[in-house]
Amino acid sequence: MAGGSAGGLIDGYGQFDPTYLALNGKVFYASDADQNDLVTGQTSFATTTPTFQLNVPTGTIAIPLMMSLCQTGGAAGGAIDVIMEFDNANRYNTGGTAETAFNARSDLAATITPLCTLRSGATATDAYGVRVMGLTVGNDVSPAEGAVQEIIWTPPAGLDFLVGPAAWNVFTYAAATGPTWFWTFKWAELPSGAI
Repeated sequence: MAGGSAGGLIDGYGQFDPTYLALNGKVFYASDADQNDLVTGQTSFATTTPTFQLNVPTGTIAIPLMMSLCQTGGAAGGAIDVIMEFDNANRYNTGGTAETAFNARSDLAATITPLCTLRSGATATDAYGVRVMGLTVGNDVSPAEGAVQEIIWTPPAGLDFLVGPAAWNVFTYAAATGPTWFWTFKWAELPSGAI
């Protein structure tokens, strides 16, 4: 394939290697534009209220590479459940905050922007995807030894290809008071014709 920012890749590493994709300007981070902004999860589970949602449009492939959540602020109302799902449909319905995304190759940040949109607090359509991670952690935001503050997810057994329309949803919730997070997501994007 030809190199450059018009959709082609620079030959030489391996088409789906994350470092190769980042070198070619195809990897993005999303987090709050204001570094101390936080996102608060829900107080119960509902398929329509993901804490975070990456919407993958038709014609685009998203390759999830990393999710980091770190408890902060006031303690949640009880044990925190975190569920991550992939879906083969556009699950975005309305609302939420379209979060800032930044190219992992900083010199291309102004010229290559993502086609996918990561939102916090959006309303999703009522449906189910496939759960790819689920865990329960304590609602402890203290630095005490053994307290789980940060949850880091990376693909455990090879990459996943969300061919648009598709969605990457993360649900976080605790009884009475939702959990509060510092957070970062990382993904790669390719045109759907790349596979």
